[in-house]
Amino acid sequence: MSRSRQALMADLQATLTQAVADAILVQQAAADRLGLPLADFKCLTALLEQGTATAGELMQRTGLTSGAVTRMVDRLERAGWVRRTHDTVDRRRVIVEPVAARLGEIEPLFAGMATGWNTALAGYDEAQLHLLLDLFQRMRALAREQAAAIRADRP
Repeated sequence: MSRSRQALMADLQATLTQAVADAILVQQAAADRLGLPLADFKCLTALLEQGTATAGELMQRTGLTSGAVTRMVDRLERAGWVRRTHDTVDRRRVIVEPVAARLGEIEPLFAGMATGWNTALAGYDEAQLHLLLDLFQRMRALAREQAAAIRADRP
């Protein structure tokens, strides 16, 4: 690997690391605006992405323990953000679903980001956009793998 390629890869890694940190700042600002802890906000964004989830799925998405997820869902339910329903197949299984009327409060907070992303990506052709999508999908998978490894104490 040439020195310039090594330097470029190092710059890319550093920039991606900072982009993740900056994204966390945006999420924290949105959570603060809504009066929510960041973990509760992450739960809501997971529900926005997948629609509904079990407590176990929320544990995986947030990295919280079973007890912490239960307390989080309790808080979100009391505040009107989510509701619990029973699975129609297995009545013992509880499904957490978002309250659509409340989720409408989140989207306006990210309108500026959506506009900014569209502007930032406007100069890329379709092949470049596919490349970027592939990169971010790989980075997400890597981040999930590494989070699991760190939790299991095997970095």
